[in-house]
Amino acid sequence: MIKTKDVFHFSQKLCVLYVEDDPSLRDEMTLLLSPFFEYIEIAVDGIDGLQKYNHQKFDIVITDINMPRMNGIQMIVSMREIHPEQKIIAISAHNESEILINLIENGVNSFILKPIIQQNILNVLYPVCRDANTQNLNVELFEMLNNEKSKLKKQVRLLCAQLNAVSIKNDQVNELLNNQENNVGDLELEKYFSKDEDDGVESVILIKDDSDEMTDILDDMLDQIFLYSNDFQREHIKRISILIGKLSNILYRYTPFLDPLAKSIGELAHVIVVEELNFIELFEKKPEHILKLFDAICIDMTLYIKRFSVESMAMKNIHHIHLPTLMSIQQVIGIINPTEIEEGDLELF
Repeated sequence: MIKTKDVFHFSQKLCVLYVEDDPSLRDEMTLLLSPFFEYIEIAVDGIDGLQKYNHQKFDIVITDINMPRMNGIQMIVSMREIHPEQKIIAISAHNESEILINLIENGVNSFILKPIIQQNILNVLYPVCRDANTQNLNVELFEMLNNEKSKLKKQVRLLCAQLNAVSIKNDQVNELLNNQENNVGDLELEKYFSKDEDDGVESVILIKDDSDEMTDILDDMLDQIFLYSNDFQREHIKRISILIGKLSNILYRYTPFLDPLAKSIGELAHVIVVEELNFIELFEKKPEHILKLFDAICIDMTLYIKRFSVESMAMKNIHHIHLPTLMSIQQVIGIINPTEIEEGDLELF
């Protein structure tokens, strides 16, 4: 025998629309049903019930059949057009086979015959509430799986983009290994890493919060570049320009030491926004060129962050240290918008 607790186990999180035109029976049934469900909405006839059904989702509809203005069968037909899987329980004073067949044909899940007996209600509610609860759990599980699937797709996209970038970086390494001017590059790197001539007066270093934020920005920027090289979605371009602008704003906090660098990075953010279509066209034609230059900028900026988080910036040599990075940035700007740089001033590689 079905007990109250058996029904409550499945019904406690369900919402019900109860449609009944008889005020006394409506009050009696509402009092009886309320403890089982999270929420019960009351309607006085078929038209009222259908209006409320159109404005809210209900797990179960419990309705009388004989009602003024619109009877229960007409209302059920309309509800089925809106939601074919709706759980519906019909209440009727009639047990003629013709009426019951009509209800079955219109998709009623179960019946309660008048006069209403509490045990009959429990017997009817139990399987309907169980199925409605299972339906909700399946929907929740489906949404969770979709969310996980979406996360996995994003991770796969990023991995594919990074693999593509690794392939391009391997080509860069091979190109460097075959370059006969490696000794010149080594001298330039040695010069780049040389210590500034600090006169002992200035003592300006990057604060930790700024260093951490810039590191995050550079990582995110490279991810967005790799992603764009893989799927060519314009949202990545917009994100790149925003990140570059943030980087410029942080560098300006250390004026005048990093002003040339901050200004040049700010110009890069601006030209990407203004000349977005040119940038997209160039990237799609030769992504390896843009990847190389952005990679160089990010490597240089990472070196700045590591170095000047522990070492004071000295004005005597700081602008010379900026020069390789400034040239890389200006190359990107010149490629996107050649009018920004006079022809012949800089060579791409």
